[in-house]
Amino acid sequence: MGIVTTEREQVCAVAPARLFKAMAFDFGNVLPKAIPNLVKSAEIIGDGGPGSIKKIVLANGYVNQKVDVVDEEKYVYHYTVDEGSLISETLEKVCYEYKLEANPKGGCMIKCTVKYHTKGDAQLTDEFLKVNNEISAGFTKAVEDYLLANPDYN
Repeated sequence: MGIVTTEREQVCAVAPARLFKAMAFDFGNVLPKAIPNLVKSAEIIGDGGPGSIKKIVLANGYVNQKVDVVDEEKYVYHYTVDEGSLISETLEKVCYEYKLEANPKGGCMIKCTVKYHTKGDAQLTDEFLKVNNEISAGFTKAVEDYLLANPDYN
């Protein structure tokens, strides 16, 4: 098994506490509203903490996320995808690590590390990594846009 790691930073206009709540705890409510054309449903099995499973039914498949780390004080959130449409004959699992940091100008900086665990000596193309990075950033941006459009959400 090999591990391919990508990192990205993303500026967000939403305060870290608010974004963290939406991403880590209110995911089942927010995600289908933020991306209704792609996410058909989302549910959390468990309390949202480590060991919980988040099931996302997509327009063209599904993804199960296993929550690994939730640190509300430091705004750190990690989960692993090891089942669903993202997993292929080349991937064993994909681990996402998010850290939200307050931005002095308002909002937050999102730091995301993604670790792709490949099967055997499988190789991932730069195009695959680029597309998946864009998809991940797009999901986060959609949640940000939803929160900005719904200021009463807390």
